[in-house]
Amino acid sequence: MKRHSLLAVFCTLLFSSLLPVAVVFSGGGGRGAYQVGVYGALLDLDIEIEGIFGTSVGAINAAGIISEGYEATKDLWYDMEYTQLMEASPELYNLLQGKLFSLNTLELASALRLLTTEGGIDVSLLKEKLRKIISEEKIRKSRMDFGVVAYSLSDVRPFVIYKENCPEGLLVDYVLASANFPAFKREEIGNELFIDGGVYSNIPLFMARERGFKEVVAVDVMGLRIGNSLAYVNLFNEGMEVILLEPSQQFGTVMTFDGEISVKYVICGYLDTMKAFGKLVGDRYFIFGDSDPLADRFLCLDLESRCEALALVGLKAVENAPAEYHYYRQLIPWLETVMDCEFTSPALTVMKVLEELAEFLEIDRLWPYTPGLILEKVESTWDPALYIHERSVQFLTKYNKLLRLVTYVSEKSPYSGVESADFAEFVEKFRLRLSLSN
Repeated sequence: MKRHSLLAVFCTLLFSSLLPVAVVFSGGGGRGAYQVGVYGALLDLDIEIEGIFGTSVGAINAAGIISEGYEATKDLWYDMEYTQLMEASPELYNLLQGKLFSLNTLELASALRLLTTEGGIDVSLLKEKLRKIISEEKIRKSRMDFGVVAYSLSDVRPFVIYKENCPEGLLVDYVLASANFPAFKREEIGNELFIDGGVYSNIPLFMARERGFKEVVAVDVMGLRIGNSLAYVNLFNEGMEVILLEPSQQFGTVMTFDGEISVKYVICGYLDTMKAFGKLVGDRYFIFGDSDPLADRFLCLDLESRCEALALVGLKAVENAPAEYHYYRQLIPWLETVMDCEFTSPALTVMKVLEELAEFLEIDRLWPYTPGLILEKVESTWDPALYIHERSVQFLTKYNKLLRLVTYVSEKSPYSGVESADFAEFVEKFRLRLSLSN
């Protein structure tokens, strides 16, 4: 929790300056929808973006946003289906996603033959779609800086294309060249063959540096998380301050093109960004505010109910002690021990408890919650009858006690708080930006 707080303070201070901000989008195929969610959050954070640079699917997103805007690019992802992008049989599509065991021997042989004998997958449908929705004229006239990177197989060298040095009429061609995934048929411009720009630079931060940007939001949808990713990124970008965003959860492979999966990535990108900039907290979930809903409810219990609540976790209540003593001197120290989080605040300890219980109960994480809403969700989801045969050590020694405690306190307490107007405003903005129904 503390690490997230420090990062959020850093991000807020960094982007409160008047320096221009650039966004850099990585390659990553079907995971590119995440970048759109990030961009939507940056809009709601009122961050003034003056340049977008990208590789592969990042190049497509950059061109789409600058040409037609955020909404149109989001809608493109929401309507995404692989049949609209490529000439690929269901068998070949399953092979591309790594679903080898879903194919029988004949289907696998057919898919491999199509992949190897046809010179790659025909993506003329994608080309046609992008030529309709990306306007070279709009990109050239935009105040936004723009650039993509592709790689020439003919000359065996990278092509770094900014809008002012791109030959007239070929800007969309170079975007397509940048997004020429190795499994696709090669993109040809003039007499040169191109392949995906990711083979040279999958996160082209160098482009933002070349254009003089000092503050950058980099979005790596591959999310490899090898060691300290941000330290690695900054090692090669002296003079720039980079905020690196990676998906906190993956939902498909780079070749998964599915509208429902895209929606999940967009939501995840938005919420991850809001957490990075300090609008949300949490280790596993996305939490608005830092209240202690267990304290709110426990402190409203009568003496008998407090004693019973403590007894549920094996504690004997000190006789005639006030509610504050029972909570802060007895229950919280026990929770700190169970959760291995000594020397933190009671509210953060309780949040850690609620997040872990929510994850155990498989409560949807792709939504903004308050600590109180997480508690209510845990209570409404928990059904002891479903776990009557559960014999895992972790459940028997930890989760069972915690769930009984939380649900008992919630059910017995007369507490009836309401969520803040700030949270309601955040949720409304979140829904509107991502076009989500109630």
